[in-house]
Amino acid sequence: MMETQIFAHRGARRKAPENTIPAYLKALETEEIDGLEIDVHLTKDNQLVVIHDEKLERTTNGHGLVGDYTLAELQALDAGSYFSPEFAGTKIPSLDEVLTFLQVQHFHKILLIEVKTDHVEYPGIEQRLLDKIAEYHVTYPVIYQSFNLDTLQRLHDLDDTLAIDALTYTPRWRLWKLQRQRVIEYIHPDNRWFMNKIYWWGKHPRTRPWTVNKKAEMRKVFQAKLPGIITDELDLAVQLRKEIQG
Repeated sequence: MMETQIFAHRGARRKAPENTIPAYLKALETEEIDGLEIDVHLTKDNQLVVIHDEKLERTTNGHGLVGDYTLAELQALDAGSYFSPEFAGTKIPSLDEVLTFLQVQHFHKILLIEVKTDHVEYPGIEQRLLDKIAEYHVTYPVIYQSFNLDTLQRLHDLDDTLAIDALTYTPRWRLWKLQRQRVIEYIHPDNRWFMNKIYWWGKHPRTRPWTVNKKAEMRKVFQAKLPGIITDELDLAVQLRKEIQG
């Protein structure tokens, strides 16, 4: 039996500002994790940038939409002070910087990339993303995920060998259709909905819930032997996996 894989949600966001190089570095210090999850947007000057929200206010000292700024303008912002004075001056990383960092770290785990097109459309982001991954000659596994099913279909149309998964709050009929058509492989449901249905979904072999942070809920996932878990609580997840799955 394969272990339930543990994905670091936006890096180690309990220990450093989410979706920044320090957060990824701290996540990789927990050697037993299986993958990093990151979020990708497109800037005003068509550069791929790594940040979760469409708006800047929550995690930076900026205002407005990510897509209304150039990469240089975004990287002039402070993306660390909101977390702790220790991280003042931390910048929003470009995807280039993240991929370079992973090269330096000899990264060999799974990179889970969320394409953030669920609220803002970024025309052409799918092709730019695939081109960037190819440019870096990535050899570790890459999985693409999104709430936007049209984005997932476009990725599949560009390359039908990609590993593509669907994020969802609750299941939709189109998810099952795309899975039957082999456009998507796994479904990543919202933990808040999912936990009430885990006994049924536990029979579904291609499910990775997000964001599972509570001990009791983690136990259910590991006991159900689901293929993956996306979490902020990396150390707890590693500890419980050892305890339950050996």
